[in-house]
Amino acid sequence: MIMGPRNLKERIRNNEILFTGCIQDCRSGAVIEAYHHAGFDAVMIDREHTALDRGIILELIRTSRLCGISCMIRAAGNTYTEIDPFLDQLPDGIFVPRIRTRADVEKLMETVKFPPRGKRGCGASTCPAGKYLGWEGTVAEMVRELDRTTVVGIQIETKEAIDNLDDILSVDEIDVAVVGNDDLTVGLGIPGQFNSETYRNVVRKVIASCRRHGVMPGIAGGDPAWVNFWAKEGMRFFWSASDTIMIWQGAVDAMKALKPAVEAYR
Repeated sequence: MIMGPRNLKERIRNNEILFTGCIQDCRSGAVIEAYHHAGFDAVMIDREHTALDRGIILELIRTSRLCGISCMIRAAGNTYTEIDPFLDQLPDGIFVPRIRTRADVEKLMETVKFPPRGKRGCGASTCPAGKYLGWEGTVAEMVRELDRTTVVGIQIETKEAIDNLDDILSVDEIDVAVVGNDDLTVGLGIPGQFNSETYRNVVRKVIASCRRHGVMPGIAGGDPAWVNFWAKEGMRFFWSASDTIMIWQGAVDAMKALKPAVEAYR
């Protein structure tokens, strides 16, 4: 049974700059291979804004393990029934969107952590997390290892979350907090104004709070100038690619290059 790298939490604690590619539409494991070949540090399989079903996600997680690239799931909601079946498939981490309060994070920790910290279910021989036929050691070894290595990420993307930042980020064992650009600008009453000083100052508040509480700050965006700007401000975790955007942009770029090649023969 291949567990994959299982070193994402360590890389976060080492404060490395990390680039993540998002999967929103592709059903094929080829997209995992592409991200791995390109040198991305991790893939994020999106459940919040997609129609990917659990069977497809299981196979994408398995492909990630076999390729040796870290894999996370962005859950559709903060419930046990949504999150626990994905944890059983052995991703490296789980992300939950639209966190608003400290209580939201404590609820997430209950789902992600085994007892006594949480209430995570233990399928010790019936799922990839249990390595199907059991660990070479004991169930206790499985519990310790998965509690130790599973990355816990949250998204800060509402005005309520900004108002509760320190209360939210002070919960023990949050690894990453990613700013949700679109929702946050909407919540602030400035939809899409990502370069406004109002928005920038709010994001700076997130970075400062993350530093106070030992949480890695992150943000979405793949434009090099955007990444450079926020890296200087202290961002370390970047959602910097999307399968759907790359397909669309690749098609547009291809036609822009091809049409001039036949212009003389029209």
